[in-house]
Amino acid sequence: MVEICYTMKHFFLISLALIWTLAAICQETKLVIKKFKGSKQVYESYAVLKSDGKTKHGEYVSYFKAPGNVDKLIRKQTFKTDDYIKLRCVYKNGKKDGEWVEYSQPREFKIKGQYLNDQKVGIWLTSKEKGMVTERFDFDSKKKLPPIFYIYPRYPKSAIEAGLQGTVIASYQTHEDCSISNISITKSLSIDCDKAVVDALNGFGVLLKKYGVDCEAETLTKDFEFKLVD
Repeated sequence: MVEICYTMKHFFLISLALIWTLAAICQETKLVIKKFKGSKQVYESYAVLKSDGKTKHGEYVSYFKAPGNVDKLIRKQTFKTDDYIKLRCVYKNGKKDGEWVEYSQPREFKIKGQYLNDQKVGIWLTSKEKGMVTERFDFDSKKKLPPIFYIYPRYPKSAIEAGLQGTVIASYQTHEDCSISNISITKSLSIDCDKAVVDALNGFGVLLKKYGVDCEAETLTKDFEFKLVD
């Protein structure tokens, strides 16, 4: 009899916990949509609990103001709202909970990470230097991680006007002081594209020093693709 009561007690507790969980998940919400003054473009979209009309619960999105005649594009159903996202995140009972992504300008991410019960968790990424450096911080271990570097050669105007596309291959040497030397173009595309690669590699060396990373003395070869986007 004692064993049966013990089992029934736990069954009751488990059932109660399940009911509370389902209640939390299935809470009724209503959508709030706010638009820029004098425009049909949405600047904020989120859900709140119907129970109080103010507690955010679910996805939250805010937007940059788009240029041009947005209302005309909206009427034609050709306006792409997602191209102008400023912040996308998730709330759970008024607390930040889930992925958090901020943009410095349309389609250019600024900060990305995860929240759990209103606290930052895991590795957060922060874009710097116009997207050429991504800083990382681990909120679980409270440690700063080495940054990630990207080398983006500027697409020369002459190459764009000529419709020139292709690949430049360059070899270069890195040193323990993070300087870069002996840059050599082993596959050329054009004088201007080659110069853009050399300039980008020199800039890369400056960033390595600026962010104080550990550098090794080695010779490297890298492909740089120039591709026009429609």
